[in-house]
Amino acid sequence: MPINLNDQINYLRQIPGFGQYLGDTLQRLQDGVNLLGQNTATDPVGTLPAPPPIQQLVVKTNGTGLVHAVITDSSHIQKGINYFVEYDTDASFSQPHVVHLGPSRSMSPIMLPGSDDNGNPQSFYFRAYSQYLGGSPGTKIYSETAVSPGGTQFLTLLPSTGSGTASATGQQGGQGFGVNLFRPSVTSAKRVAK
Repeated sequence: MPINLNDQINYLRQIPGFGQYLGDTLQRLQDGVNLLGQNTATDPVGTLPAPPPIQQLVVKTNGTGLVHAVITDSSHIQKGINYFVEYDTDASFSQPHVVHLGPSRSMSPIMLPGSDDNGNPQSFYFRAYSQYLGGSPGTKIYSETAVSPGGTQFLTLLPSTGSGTASATGQQGGQGFGVNLFRPSVTSAKRVAK
């Protein structure tokens, strides 16, 4: 929602002498702030609503650990939209790894391990969503099936620490830039020298 000071500006313009100049100055400031909000996908007086849902997420692998994902989004969108892909070995996305694609709807191919540290085959679940910098995350769209990357790599991924202003535990997936403007600092136990 843009800033609207038109009533106040019209009142100020009626003041003899300097009123016209003051009104013109405030009009320029209002127009500049509103244009900046439009171009950065932010709302000068609040939070933008979530963008419309994306339509599809397609994920494929070549069987050697290389995984590629592409988002389809034919919705009416605004300049400044960002896309996110998340993946996890847990279908409930309890601690997903977040990949920020920026304005791109194609994720660069990534390598994922086909087996965990113990040699057990592992599959990854994927989902995607969009978000404006100054808004809430959009609806999550899930890939149709889990992806088994294959390959000879053995690695249990480290736990995710999330993204944006979401909890640093990584257990608040699907937040992209975050849903809160600020996150308090995270305190941790101090290391004791031995």
